[in-house]
Amino acid sequence: MRFLKSMAGLLALAGGAALACDAPVSVCGHDPGQGLALVRAGRPAAVFVEAGADPALLHAARNFAADLARVSGQAAPRPARIDDARGELVVIAALGRSAVLDDLVARHKLQLDGLQGRWEAYRQVVVEQPWPGVPRALVIAGSDRRGAVFGTYELSARIGVSPWAWWADVPVEKKADVFVAAGARGDQPGVRYRGIFINDEAPALSSWAQAKFGGTNAAFYEHVFELILRLRGNTLWPAMWQPRAFAADDPRAAVLADEMGVVMGTSHHEPMMRAHDEWARAGGGAWDYTKNADKLRGFWRGGIERMMGRPGGGAFDSLVTIGMRGDGDEPMSAGTATALLEGIVGDQRRIIADVTRQPAGKTPQVWALYKEVQDYYDAGLQVPDDVLLLFCDDNWGQIRRLPAPGAQRPGGYGVYYHFDYVGWPRNYKWLNTNQIEKTWQQMDLAHAQGADALWIVNVGDIKPMEFPISFFLDMAWAPQRMTTAKLAAYPRDWAAATFGPAQAGEIGAILTRYGQYAARRKPELVDEHSFALGPATADALDGGDFGRRVAEWAALESHVAQVKAGLRAGQLDAYFQLVEHPVLALANLYRLYYAVAWNRRLAQAGDPRANVFADRAEAAFARDQAIADQYHALAGGKWAGMMLQTHIGYTGWQQPDSNLMPAVQRVAGKAPDAAASPPQALTLEAITLEATRFSRAVDGRGLAWTAIPHLGQGLGAVAALPQGRPPTTLADGPRLDYDVDIATGGDLLLELHMLPTLDTRGSAGLRLAVGLDELPPQELVLRLQPTAGAEQTREERDWARAVRDNDAVLGARFAGIAPGRHVVHVWRLDDNVLLQKLVLTPLAGAAQTGRYRNLLREIHPEIGEADITARLDAYWKSLFEGDARHRVIYPAAPTTDGPASYVLDVGNADVRSEGMSYGMMIAVQMGRKAEFDALWNWAATHMRYAAGPRKGYFRWQCRPQGCDRDAVPASDGEEYFATALLMAASRWGNGRGLYDYDAQAQALLATMLHKEEMNGGVVDGVRSMFSPRHGQVVFVPIADAADFSDPSYHLPAFYELWARRAAAPQDRRRWSEIADISRAYFNKAAHPKTGLTPDYAEFDGRPHAREGHEDFRYDAFRTAVNWSVDQVWWGSNPAAPGLSRRLLGFFAAQPTQPYPHLYTLDGRPLNDAPASGLIASNAVAALLVEPVQARPFVDALWALQPPAGQWRYYDGLLQFMALLHVTGRFRAW
Repeated sequence: MRFLKSMAGLLALAGGAALACDAPVSVCGHDPGQGLALVRAGRPAAVFVEAGADPALLHAARNFAADLARVSGQAAPRPARIDDARGELVVIAALGRSAVLDDLVARHKLQLDGLQGRWEAYRQVVVEQPWPGVPRALVIAGSDRRGAVFGTYELSARIGVSPWAWWADVPVEKKADVFVAAGARGDQPGVRYRGIFINDEAPALSSWAQAKFGGTNAAFYEHVFELILRLRGNTLWPAMWQPRAFAADDPRAAVLADEMGVVMGTSHHEPMMRAHDEWARAGGGAWDYTKNADKLRGFWRGGIERMMGRPGGGAFDSLVTIGMRGDGDEPMSAGTATALLEGIVGDQRRIIADVTRQPAGKTPQVWALYKEVQDYYDAGLQVPDDVLLLFCDDNWGQIRRLPAPGAQRPGGYGVYYHFDYVGWPRNYKWLNTNQIEKTWQQMDLAHAQGADALWIVNVGDIKPMEFPISFFLDMAWAPQRMTTAKLAAYPRDWAAATFGPAQAGEIGAILTRYGQYAARRKPELVDEHSFALGPATADALDGGDFGRRVAEWAALESHVAQVKAGLRAGQLDAYFQLVEHPVLALANLYRLYYAVAWNRRLAQAGDPRANVFADRAEAAFARDQAIADQYHALAGGKWAGMMLQTHIGYTGWQQPDSNLMPAVQRVAGKAPDAAASPPQALTLEAITLEATRFSRAVDGRGLAWTAIPHLGQGLGAVAALPQGRPPTTLADGPRLDYDVDIATGGDLLLELHMLPTLDTRGSAGLRLAVGLDELPPQELVLRLQPTAGAEQTREERDWARAVRDNDAVLGARFAGIAPGRHVVHVWRLDDNVLLQKLVLTPLAGAAQTGRYRNLLREIHPEIGEADITARLDAYWKSLFEGDARHRVIYPAAPTTDGPASYVLDVGNADVRSEGMSYGMMIAVQMGRKAEFDALWNWAATHMRYAAGPRKGYFRWQCRPQGCDRDAVPASDGEEYFATALLMAASRWGNGRGLYDYDAQAQALLATMLHKEEMNGGVVDGVRSMFSPRHGQVVFVPIADAADFSDPSYHLPAFYELWARRAAAPQDRRRWSEIADISRAYFNKAAHPKTGLTPDYAEFDGRPHAREGHEDFRYDAFRTAVNWSVDQVWWGSNPAAPGLSRRLLGFFAAQPTQPYPHLYTLDGRPLNDAPASGLIASNAVAALLVEPVQARPFVDALWALQPPAGQWRYYDGLLQFMALLHVTGRFRAW
């Protein structure tokens, strides 16, 4: 008889469903004819195991008899001798150690050909009339003791006893009849060692075990051992956080593990069967082999001697960890040489050989290449061939290294994987946040590349990791059978085995969706800053991306409740643990931080709706504890303490001592009803293509593009399968095509959202290529470098960002793309590359897409966001809060509308509308509402004309004491005032009176555009700020000063914003026209060779001669800023990059660096001194040029410090705004 293998997937008889007995030894609820009754009319079959059988079989037989009793309601007979057996019988035995099996084979009743010598294989055979009085027997024969155990527990699962019956209170449905069909079936594992690591077990599991069992002792571990075996695992790394030490705390535990058939080991950093805490207990001293080798060798010898604990002095089934890390799972010292580690291992193996009295290679050993040990291995560390090499993931689910193609070693290779972790960049211990689809992809890759000797996974407290543990060990049993189809069906099948078939599809869908949502960001990484909120107005709050996520969790909660209503009462405890609790807990966490986010934002704006969200946040925090309490009350308090893990209030990588309520603020006033309005989704103007929705797939080199549903954050991810294949080239052909229709032309950014993965070859990263239509392909490389601490390199920062977001983004730019149908091509180059989403965004519109370019970090990725924030804070403190040599913002006497302050042009001892509006713009960009309001209060009170023909305009110049003389308006001040007010309305919402920002802005916009209409014509020389004839901003809207312009006053970026927010539709159209006119004006005003513009110019762009302002002077510093910001925000001026290239080329060619700041338009210097305001402005112009040209200008800006002295006003404000622009922090709010 050939050796039969079972079908993949779960074969359990779930919820009493009668499966068709159409396969050998299949289970069903009726007599199929020639079948064996495990339960007939409520009476179970007898269970027999020989008295002298291995203890593992005795334990399994006892548990199987108990399983039959659970199913039937009656105790199963347990004959002591085969001669005593009557009726139908289940026999459990191991080949080579069973007289019963030998007898059946000798009498030709049983054929076990091909079973002998296999690892943990079993065969289940229905035997006709094996003995007198026994019409049929189901023989479960193992190739070894664990083979028989697995064959027994596999049958338990198929009759309806879940491996989680004790650990998750999964009920067993009673059945009157359970039959197995005639025939034979068998199976064996695909991975040799398969296990779990209990780790990071405090405070949850440790507290629970102490209360329930008196500690992590043999009574506790008996349940752990049984769980592992029922899941067809065979290996355990036991709990080891201090003060736990498995074999030392309760010696019975090690004996019991061996009796039940579990292979014991110790974790990756605990060598020679010793728990880490034992070293401290022994007072061993320094954990340093160069200083304390004798004591360490004695300590390790004790571990191996204890391993020899079987009767007669034989070894327990063990997998001995060798090697050495630093004390407490820390890295070895920086100077550790590979030679030292090789010497340590040599000494350890001599101890093993000496104690076991056999060659060291006869004792299974494993060396974990964890963190820095992998670096030693890469550098040439020699590992004995018989040692199992254990590769590791990055602690976040990405395998770091795998065997080279075709590599083989007698000891084999394995993988240490994580479902739980304590370390950088953040602990994740509270809930299951693991997508089985990602686990499948990584472990399938491992299997394809020959890492199949050991799969072990860090499972934290065991609970609540039930679902991914099941998947991991099921896949480890038969990795070759876990196809993408079986993967897709797994949640449904697991739910059917756990809750029955009636709602299996719905529960499976919940498990899948939960896994996807939870994996997007670990809950310990979620806070009020995690996701963007949308705009706030007086009437509505747009939830933005954060609100969308909260709504998704709410919908999943509803689905959970709907399914729960259809379950039986006896299923509810299991349902709460396995399905309901994690959904409720995470949905509540998102609500908590969503409420905190709105509270902080609204409180900053003085909006009383903040109080509603403060209440909601506090309610959610209390709800979090109530959900945990509900868990702890299940099954009469069986699981009390299991949800003690803290998860709210992280400030670094390490967990807080207790959950901390995030700070909320309350403000005076009553919240309007709008505070309770549901958030609306925020949409961006981009084209998103789900990777699985490709238009065409071109296969090649034996590779086929395959969609993996649900993997990642969308519909799924796509990969070229099978995995483990070598690199391909463009010529080899594996390619995906995506047809896309582009409505508007221009430059495009293609972003590829990848699953985070690592280059398991240790090469230069993972490559793929992209192209658009017939344009040359661009090769992109995913380079992520794990780090155990603060990120020092770009690759480390990219890795940290990728694991935080569960998303890695690569980008390619395509220039000058015409509207219409196009094809995006994606080529496979390297293995282990998974694409989940493509996003095409017009590069021309950061204001539309929300993606603002951080040119500084593009050029200097080593500069972090924290560095930028610190520099901006330094500017703020210097200019807004500094001492007498640095500040330009000064407090003034309050008015009836509140505090007031002004911006002082220190060199001229005056206050200008230019500076006041700049100060307001900086305040809104920095999110400083109080300072914004104070500046606006002073400007509106002292500078704004309250009556007469100039009503609504602002004096361009005042004194700090107020405006004691009449001064004409200057158009740039009004332009910045209006824009800053519109942005304040969008960012903070509107207040009342003077602080109804939108109303104030709308009045000013109307005044600028329609002043002459308002006055009934030109009165006292007062003109409109925008020439009705020319559609251009005027220099000064008074008399003949309105007959020319100032190129630096042309702000099409602002006009475009006005065109979208002005109250009157006809004004919106006019502002749009004015924006286009200004864009064209830049080409006219810029010198054709130098790119320099005059301070003043005619409406046709010619210089306006007036007191030297026909030259490039101080106003003109800003012109390039204006055309550059407009192009970055709106992308409507394709000529702008050429202007920047021309201008910056001129300055780069100056013989003196830093260059002078005053010039004739043809480039003749008018002075020899640099100006930091010009240096800053030119850095903004660099936003439109290539990096090689941009770098020196950006470097020059970053090198500047906040200015001091007499002329700090203009330079300082220009520097501050330039830094905001160049770092992507200046936004069209």
